[in-house]
Parts: sequence; structure tokens; C-alpha cells
Amino acid sequence: MRLLILALTEDCNLRCVYCYARGGERKRYMSYSTAKRAIERHYHPGMKVQLTGGEPLLNYKVVRRVAGRYDVKFSIQTNGTLLDHEKAEELHDLGVRIGISIDGPPEVNDVLRPYPSGRGSTRDVLRAMMVLKSLGIPYGITCVVTRVNQSRLRDLVDIACAFGARSISFDLLKRVGRGRYLSPPDPSSVRDAVLYAERMGYPIRFRNVLQQTLNLRCAALEGKSVFVFPDGREMSACATLASAEIENPESCPFRSQGL
Repeated sequence: MRLLILALTEDCNLRCVYCYARGGERKRYMSYSTAKRAIERHYHPGMKVQLTGGEPLLNYKVVRRVAGRYDVKFSIQTNGTLLDHEKAEELHDLGVRIGISIDGPPEVNDVLRPYPSGRGSTRDVLRAMMVLKSLGIPYGITCVVTRVNQSRLRDLVDIACAFGARSISFDLLKRVGRGRYLSPPDPSSVRDAVLYAERMGYPIRFRNVLQQTLNLRCAALEGKSVFVFPDGREMSACATLASAEIENPESCPFRSQGL
């Protein structure tokens, strides 16, 4: 087993229009004892543990306790709206790698990633990115590519570089959860953004490109990924497949959607 994914909560303070996990529609939270049991059951040297949600920082007390107890490679994927100086410094001190989710400039990110009230979240996300930059904490960003933002990926590359991100991962829309009936994006928009960054000389890595170059296969497809729900249930899957209740697939079913 290469990757352990802990869904610390299904709750979320945003309502992203495409969320595969339907974040915020359920309010279950993982207890520390559940997280502890999962880590100890699957522990091995070099193991990677991804802390996810929903929004994992809503369950920060568990984040702090597990990261402070176990000597494994922790990472957290957060929408950034709850990340302040104190949390950023503590996560860095605990060795937790930070990923921020943002989909473009305000005029598209606010549409795709609003608060439940409909208010845009971009200002709060950029504040978190500036906190990380000011503290010298390395981080990466993840962008879900949709029809709405596919023409603005160059702008996202500019933002990432200006706010000190080290890497970008472009994740094409997965048509599951709230994104089930959305139209897929044009994958060529990702290639255009990567080429743009190269032409501009931006010192930024694209994780998707690196994975393809090194011929790295998906941990879920190799049977080396375990997803743990807040109640402790486990599936041999990635977060997206677990949300769709698909376990041990021989191939990714979302590729048949042109993704």
C-alpha cells in the first residue's frame, strides 16, 4: 500500500459546483481514534498519508494530533479559506505538505468555488497563498479544469507564480457527484497553459506532466491506495472512486468520459 487517504470530514464551508464528494451535504467527521486505527493498521516506512475532505481544516484538531504523532509523509489538500499564519506555521513545523485548491482568477473561481451564500471565495484563498509565500512555506495548487475556466488557465499560471506556488496540478473534471451532468473540458487547454509557463520562464512544476514523464501509474489502479471514510469504512480506491463507490477498478471509469 502506497497511499492512505483519510477523509477527515464530509463537511465543507464551500459549495464547489463540480465537487465529486458533494462536500457540505453531509456533516460526518472522523474521530482521532478512527484516524489512529487506520494509520496503525496500514503503517509501513515511507507511507504517504493524504488528509482530505470535505474541507479537512474543519477537523483541525485531528490533523494536529495525527501529524504530531506519526512519522509518515503527510499532505493536506485544502480550499485555503481557513488557513491563517498560525495553522500554516504549525503544519509546516509538523512536516505536512500543503496543497491549495483554486481554479483561476476571481471571475471564474468565484463562480466555481463559492461559499454556501453564493459569495466568492477567491479573496480568502489568495490571502492564504500570500501567507504561505510570506512565510517561505512551499506549496502547490490544484485546479479542476471545466468548461468555465478552461480559457483562463494561463491567468491561473500567472497567479500561481506571483503568489509563490511551486507546482500546479490540473485535474480534468470528473463527472461524478455535483459534477455528474457538467460537460467535460477541452484537454488541450492544459497543454496550452503548460507551454505558456515554459515560454514565460516561470519556475513552476506541473505534477501531471511529471507523472507522465516518469510513467507513474495511479496508486488506486495498482491496488496501492486505501481510502478511509469518516466512519472508518475503507475502500481500495482514490478519493474520486470512493465517492462513486467504485473499488478495485481495472481501469479508470472516468477516462471513458473523455477525461
